[in-house]
Amino acid sequence: MPHTLLNIMMTIYGLIMVVLVVFAIGLKRRDNNYKSDDKVQTKGTVVKYSINDSRAPVVEYTVDGVTYRKALKYSYVKSVSTPFHRVKTEVETDLLDTVLRLRGNSMVSLNTVMRDHFPLGSTLNVYYDESHPKVAYVERYARSYVPLIVTIAAVISAIAMLITYLVFV
Repeated sequence: MPHTLLNIMMTIYGLIMVVLVVFAIGLKRRDNNYKSDDKVQTKGTVVKYSINDSRAPVVEYTVDGVTYRKALKYSYVKSVSTPFHRVKTEVETDLLDTVLRLRGNSMVSLNTVMRDHFPLGSTLNVYYDESHPKVAYVERYARSYVPLIVTIAAVISAIAMLITYLVFV
């Protein structure tokens, strides 16, 4: 293989690795801002439900006359559906756990779990950063796995770069 092609491949792998590392560091810093211990607690009101798989409640809270909205977050949602399960979706874990496990019917499913447990107008605790009230979470902090996944992708890119170099030099 010509050295120019090898140099191009190394440059591409290197750029991918740098972008992934910078992205992972940024995500990790953002994650650390959310979970810091210096949060102020307030009460928020459930005003609607998110449109993702969890249908988590969206809570509205006010700080210094400014209204903010934040949804109850989960680290991940595991949804298991079979045609033999009940039509109404059921929860297999505590709704305030950081991992949500749902079980439903794959043919026809009625997911009212969040509406049943957190009706519109109900209150939930919101923890926010006093200097940046938009940086907040509802009830408990749920770790994001995205920085870990991006870091693993960067390591795989570095390994691919090393293998390419060793094979073609």
